[in-house]
Amino acid sequence: MESELPLIIECRCNEITSRGDNPALPYSPKEIVREAVRAWEAGASIFHWHGRDPETGKPCNDVELYLEVIQGIREQTDLLLHPTLGYITQNQIEDRVRHILAVNDDPVLRVDIAPVDFGSLNVDFWNPQEKQFTTYDQVYINTRENLKEVLEVFQKHSVPVSSVCWDVGQMRTARCFQEMGLLPQDTLWEFVFTGEVMPAGAAPTISGLQAFIAEVPRDNQWLVLCWNGDVMRVASWAITLGGHVAIGLGDYHYSRFGKPHHGELVEKVVKMAHTLDREVATPAQARELLKLPQRSQLPTKVAA
Repeated sequence: MESELPLIIECRCNEITSRGDNPALPYSPKEIVREAVRAWEAGASIFHWHGRDPETGKPCNDVELYLEVIQGIREQTDLLLHPTLGYITQNQIEDRVRHILAVNDDPVLRVDIAPVDFGSLNVDFWNPQEKQFTTYDQVYINTRENLKEVLEVFQKHSVPVSSVCWDVGQMRTARCFQEMGLLPQDTLWEFVFTGEVMPAGAAPTISGLQAFIAEVPRDNQWLVLCWNGDVMRVASWAITLGGHVAIGLGDYHYSRFGKPHHGELVEKVVKMAHTLDREVATPAQARELLKLPQRSQLPTKVAA
C-alpha cells in the first residue's frame, strides 16, 4: 500500500516572507544552513530555500549565496537539495538556472532537484478584514515557451525536476510536457494549496487534494504544501493517503506554536506521521523513492 511508503518531509525555509519577530526565518547563508541542519536532525529529507540579501532579506539570486549554502549543507547533512529557480523579475532563462548549473558538474555539490512551476497566476494578496486586494496587478508569469526552454536546459544537463502545480490545470500542462518528452516520467509532484490571504491557489480541502491526486501518473510521488496558510490539516490527509509533506516558515509563520524554528515544525509532522502509523523517510530512502542517485559520501545521522 502507498500509505506504507516512508514519509518524505521537505523543509521550505524562507521563500519571500519577511522575518517579523521570529529570528528563525533565515536570510544569510549561515542562517539558512543552521535551519537546514535543524530540519535534518528533526527528520526532513529535502531542503528548499531562496537566496536572500543577508542584511535586508530582499530576494537575491547571486550564485555565491547559493554556493555558500550548498557547501554548508553538504558538509553537515545528506539532505536532498532543492533550491528555487531565479526570481520572477528575471525573465532570462539563463538567469533563472545559473546557480543550479554552477555546481552541476561537481559530484558532491550538484543539487538534487530543481522546481518548475507549471503555469502563470495572479499573486495579489487579499485582505479579509478590508475585503480588498492589497494590489491588483501582480502576476507570476510562466509562459509555456519559458517552461519549454527551462525544461530543455534541465534535460540537457540531466537535472531532475519537481513539478510545482497550483491547480489541476497546471497538472494537466505538466503531463503534456511529459508526453513531449521534456518532463521526466518520474517527477515529484508538489501540490500548492494557499491560505485565505492568497486565493490564487487551491483551497486546502480534501476535495481539492483528491482532484490533484487524480492527475498523478502511476508510481509518481506527490507532496502537499500550503503557501501563506497552515499545512497541518492537509498534511494529515496526505500522510493517510500515501503522499508526502512540505512545511516551513517560508510558507507560513505558524505563530500558534510561538516562534518555532524549522526543526520544531518538522518534528510536528514527524509526530503526526507516527500517530498515523507511518514511518518517516531518511534522505537515502527519499532518494530511492524519487529514483535519484544515492550519495554515499555525504554525512548521515548517527542512530540514537
